[in-house]
Amino acid sequence: MDDDITVAFVPAQTTWSLRQQVLRPGRLISDCLYRGEDDPRAAHAAAWPAPPAPAVDRAVVLAVGVVLPEAPPWEANRLDGWRLRGMATRETARGRGLGTAVLDLLIAHVSSHGGGLLWCNARTPALHLYQRAGFVPRGEVFEIPEIGPHRIMWRTVPATPGPPFL
Repeated sequence: MDDDITVAFVPAQTTWSLRQQVLRPGRLISDCLYRGEDDPRAAHAAAWPAPPAPAVDRAVVLAVGVVLPEAPPWEANRLDGWRLRGMATRETARGRGLGTAVLDLLIAHVSSHGGGLLWCNARTPALHLYQRAGFVPRGEVFEIPEIGPHRIMWRTVPATPGPPFL
């Protein structure tokens, strides 16, 4: 990743515009909001050019992601489930490690909050990103209407000792 990039936790609304542009183009931003992302345990991360401004300008956000407490569909009663959602990188910024940096920060959030099973519905073109981060596939590729082919990916995240950092 470039040294001139900042990756940090941000308010939810900082991630919405890029999620809409990359993941749901032509749809309303309200179509990109996730149930549970307002949970106090949820975390939103973004990458943008450094140095950091007093407030992050959404127009310069290059990559985003969200993690929130949610049990996986195959183990609905699991209490330590976390779901990764809204991973998006601006097309002009791909291949620079920004998605990996955002993902690493979100995994650290899960770890600092007791760890557990982290899962996502990964778009098939991004499977390598998740595999490099230790995720393994579950089941077959499936189609989400109007969005495209996905595959469930998951991994166990160990807890880090000490209080949560967020």
